[in-house]
Amino acid sequence: MNLIWIIIILICLGYGLISGNLDKIVEACLNTPKDTLDLLIKIGGLIIFYNGIFQIAIKSNMIKKFSKFLYPITKHIFKDIKKDSFVHELISANIIANLLGLGIASTPIAIKALKELKNELVDKTKPSLSMVKLILINIASFTLFPLSILSIRKIYNAKINIELVPLFILSSFILTIIALLLSKLVGRDYE
Repeated sequence: MNLIWIIIILICLGYGLISGNLDKIVEACLNTPKDTLDLLIKIGGLIIFYNGIFQIAIKSNMIKKFSKFLYPITKHIFKDIKKDSFVHELISANIIANLLGLGIASTPIAIKALKELKNELVDKTKPSLSMVKLILINIASFTLFPLSILSIRKIYNAKINIELVPLFILSSFILTIIALLLSKLVGRDYE
């Protein structure tokens, strides 16, 4: 992989030299750390803010109440998870975070749920089907309120079109359906 990066860099430098844009490449290389730090602060702030709000919801037992509401849906997706278990609460928290559009903040919750699911495994070398489903659902992240996407667009001064929201919702729904179908295909290997 390192060789690939070296080749890409050499091609870019060669093209910049031939086209007379070497000064722009050097300028971009010097500005990249500053731009990266700015992005990290802006996006990191969003992650911390949303994750903090969600931790308050978990500590106040709001998520536990919502997890009972979600159980009729999650029992069909995660067949081996018990209703009142901490893992079900974490999976529900992940789904709720995704529904609220806090996709970035839902990942730490998914990681906690994956650790709990791993602790329940007999064979720790192979992930369970529930782990695979959770990863796929977290990646697809079906959302009803795409707050993260709208926040990132706001950070970069993009025009926030309310017309885009239904497209975000529809695309995340389709991706989640595809993720569940993929987990069904992968699930055949676990039977």
